[in-house]
Amino acid sequence: MKKTAIKLSLITGALLLFAGCQKVDENTSSSGTASQTALSSQSSSQTAISTELTAVNTTAIGDTKYGSYDEEDFDESYDETNATNIKLNGTSSEISGSGASESGQILTISAGGTYILSGSYEGQIKVAAAQGTVKLVLNGVTITNDDSAAIYVEQAEKVITTLAEGSENTLTDGSEYVYATADETDPNAAFFSKDDLTINGSGKLTVNGNYNNGIQSKDDLVITNGDIHVTAKNNGIKGKDSVSIAGGTFTISSTEGDGIQSDNATETEKGWIGIDNGTFNLTTGTDGIQAETTLSIAKAEMTIQTGQGSSNTAIDSTASYKGLKASGAITIDDGTYQLDTADDSIHANGAVTINNGEFTMNSGDDGIHADTDLVINNGKITVAKSYEGLEGSTVTINDGTIEVHASDDGINAAGGSDGESGAFGGDSFGGGGAEAADSSKYLEINGGTIYVEAEGDGVDSNGDIRMNGGTLLVNGPVNGGNGALDYEGTFAMDGGTLLASGSSGMAMGVSDSSAQAAVGIFFNSTQAADTVINLKDSSGNTIATFQPSKQFDHLVVSTSEMTSGQTLTLSSGGSSSGTSLFGLYQDGSYEGGSELGTLTLSGQMTSVSQDGSAASANQMGGGPGGR
Repeated sequence: MKKTAIKLSLITGALLLFAGCQKVDENTSSSGTASQTALSSQSSSQTAISTELTAVNTTAIGDTKYGSYDEEDFDESYDETNATNIKLNGTSSEISGSGASESGQILTISAGGTYILSGSYEGQIKVAAAQGTVKLVLNGVTITNDDSAAIYVEQAEKVITTLAEGSENTLTDGSEYVYATADETDPNAAFFSKDDLTINGSGKLTVNGNYNNGIQSKDDLVITNGDIHVTAKNNGIKGKDSVSIAGGTFTISSTEGDGIQSDNATETEKGWIGIDNGTFNLTTGTDGIQAETTLSIAKAEMTIQTGQGSSNTAIDSTASYKGLKASGAITIDDGTYQLDTADDSIHANGAVTINNGEFTMNSGDDGIHADTDLVINNGKITVAKSYEGLEGSTVTINDGTIEVHASDDGINAAGGSDGESGAFGGDSFGGGGAEAADSSKYLEINGGTIYVEAEGDGVDSNGDIRMNGGTLLVNGPVNGGNGALDYEGTFAMDGGTLLASGSSGMAMGVSDSSAQAAVGIFFNSTQAADTVINLKDSSGNTIATFQPSKQFDHLVVSTSEMTSGQTLTLSSGGSSSGTSLFGLYQDGSYEGGSELGTLTLSGQMTSVSQDGSAASANQMGGGPGGR
């Protein structure tokens, strides 16, 4: 829901049309143009309203989706003539205008209005305005306070901080704060606000949070623009009730805390983060971005490293080092994401929905983890390193290109928190059985291209697997304790292309109830990695040419061209002139291989040796082809 700061009904149509051509900026006096002269003839209330309206970037607010903004949050203009100008001079200041005073190296702003600050100051800028919106324009300031916050908003209806175009501004606090009484805890950030805080403007802001946080609001924090650099001992940017980001460039380094955080855990409608755009480079001690309720991203460019990255094993097991984290749901619509995390790269205690975007993840734990539903509608997702690649109570893939590398399961429909994600739930000894299945868990593939390379099970479900379309390519385990496919219920192969290679020790196929035929081939000896396997129909047309990247002695194949009663010729070795997509060759011709046998498909799931004879009971140690 967008908040609206202006009531258009107060403005006449003529005034609205006239004001649409007028915009006040920092370089133009309010009395220096004909339009401003004409405007002065209007009533004071109409003047104030029209000036606010025309200063607003209404296109920007119209483009936002997840953050909550007022129109004034996008207003980067200011009127120097009517503002209070403050020149900072080390331990003193020159104040030209009303509403500000200085005493004991504390410069206090006590009334609503616009205040333009420049120069250097050893002390604190304090806002204590009972009513009204305070606009702080930082136009080349360096503020250092060894004992407390550099800027402290003690009270205001709202504070809008504009970073003047071309300006460079620095706020630095001390490593120890001095409080009036022992029970005080505010402020505790270099830029601290007890009330709503907005940051906009095209200038640069550098914040050094040596005591605790860098930028913090105890209410709602809104950032619509700016080149913002934060170094903090704890959290880089924090809005207790919410964080809304419409754009800007963010470089954040936190030693012990999160990069961006909203942590209101007592009110269910708060504690959220909404990002509509922006470029983010986060290096954090704990989580990259953490929301107590929901995290929603329309589009962003993000590079995040947490806990010194995925290769760091010397971490505190009680801490969290996730890249994108929410106690509720996570939704990502688009953008580019480079995530190198000591813990899960993307983690939600609720659902995760990815609608588009490009992701590269190196994770010390899961690539993407959802306690409930993981839904991927599109996008390019690469989990280059993980313990488990994709995990959710349910996993639904509708489209996209997905590449997963995992030291345990590649895709796991098990759910629950990390501590109960199914260390035993996905491992089926002796084929398991339908009585062990959990009907609430499933993996469903409706489209897209999915490639999995896993040391544990390739794809694993505590319930069912349903494949209706798309392409699933699996390079499963080489050990006999796991399988390329593992499920406790049924595997309904009703459409798409499936090639799953791996060990024969726990080998499984698809269910006999499938609409599309499949074959599970047991090889007489272990095939070397990168061996090309080809299946042709009786007319010599290639059904599939696949080149597993790991050694294997079992292969499951199902394509739309396969039907019960069909005879196929199996060949090994050789090469293909086609284009390889994760080892599956598209088009081209196959030649040079050795024919191993002729396979006749009987029913919807056929399990055979490489010469075409029926697979023995010993070969099918993981259970019959489709249970």
